[in-house]
Amino acid sequence: MNKVRIVGVGSLIVGIVIGYFFNRTDVHLLSGMLIGLGIGWLITGRFMVDSKVRRSRIRS
Repeated sequence: MNKVRIVGVGSLIVGIVIGYFFNRTDVHLLSGMLIGLGIGWLITGRFMVDSKVRRSRIRS
């Protein structure tokens, strides 16, 4: 398990705890965003979605 997935688990747990203990709607928005990011990081295991690296074809 890499560091990004550990951060994803932490984000997921914090999002669930925030959504459970607070009743305000703006806090639920933050909770949903944290849960979504946590699930995304757990599945992919990396921060950047685009894996294409631009490299120059000209060699020096």
